[in-house]
Amino acid sequence: MKKNIVKNYINLFSNLSPENINEFDDLISNDIIFVDPFNKIKGVNAFKKIFHHMFENVKEPKFLILDYSINKQRVFLKWKMTFFAFKSLQTIEGMSELLLNDAGKVASHTDYWDSLNGLFIKIPFIGYFYKISLFLFKSKT
Repeated sequence: MKKNIVKNYINLFSNLSPENINEFDDLISNDIIFVDPFNKIKGVNAFKKIFHHMFENVKEPKFLILDYSINKQRVFLKWKMTFFAFKSLQTIEGMSELLLNDAGKVASHTDYWDSLNGLFIKIPFIGYFYKISLFLFKSKT
């Protein structure tokens, strides 16, 4: 059963849309904890709100699950997210660690990705100064 929930979770992320976000209800615990570089929330409604917010603020977000590993109550996902922003296609690669409860539902979802190089460097003005600081740091070493 746990593998079915994990496979359904992966399938949902791979096909996520504003219309199917409520399908998480069958796959996650009511008190799920979600952590990423910008969020630390608890609860199914807060979890789903993050994805509603993403669809409201990012154009054509898509998740591609590149690989995964299941070990008892821990799952690791390697993924790539693409979306349109700053007038071009953007890509962020990362890992997720899922912890499953005794019922096999996802009780915790923690994303690990480099927000500085994955997102901030692409923001006009901020990215420009970040690139300059990298150049200056490299020239001093």
